[in-house]
Amino acid sequence: MSDSDEVEFNLPQQIAALREAVDKEQFKANSLAEAQQQNLKTLLDQLRAGEAARERELTQLREQIDRVGAEARREVIERLLPVLDGLDEAIAAGEALLVEEQPMLSFGQRARAAWRVWRGQPVHGVQSDEHWTAWLRGVEFVQDRILDVLAAEGVNPIETEGQLFDPNRHHAVEVIAADATIPAGSIVEETRRGYVCGENVLRYAEVIVAR
Repeated sequence: MSDSDEVEFNLPQQIAALREAVDKEQFKANSLAEAQQQNLKTLLDQLRAGEAARERELTQLREQIDRVGAEARREVIERLLPVLDGLDEAIAAGEALLVEEQPMLSFGQRARAAWRVWRGQPVHGVQSDEHWTAWLRGVEFVQDRILDVLAAEGVNPIETEGQLFDPNRHHAVEVIAADATIPAGSIVEETRRGYVCGENVLRYAEVIVAR
């Protein structure tokens, strides 16, 4: 057999061997690519999990900061409520000095009289005392500014005048008999103002109720 015949005879085997080697290399390459792809996917999942954990931590931190801030604001607001009570009492005392023969005015009467004095309108029985009028206006100005600050924080007085008693907002400190002019369940007088922050009651309004 000549050398050319031997080469021709071995050529299919060489081609087959070459194909087998290529297939093996291709298999190795595919396996390596799949392994690398899986490693990259695992790394990406780990990065995503770490990012999600950090985002949760940031969210929890923000919520904690918000809670601390809200608690601090609530504490400041609650400290202001007795100040407003003192201003209410000061205004009532000043009006008692201005209004003759009316020492037992209701809160609504006191508020209406003070409002008329504030606007410079005549009030029955008011003495001509510019000193006390100016003093009242100054106290009411301070009171209004505090109420404006509270309103900016979502805190507002609880409505009582002309309202029906609501146990979710009002606390009855006294009960009087209802009659034709005072329907049962209505609020007769407010003895201490209450406040709400949104839908949350900071302090119940203390009232006298007809029953």
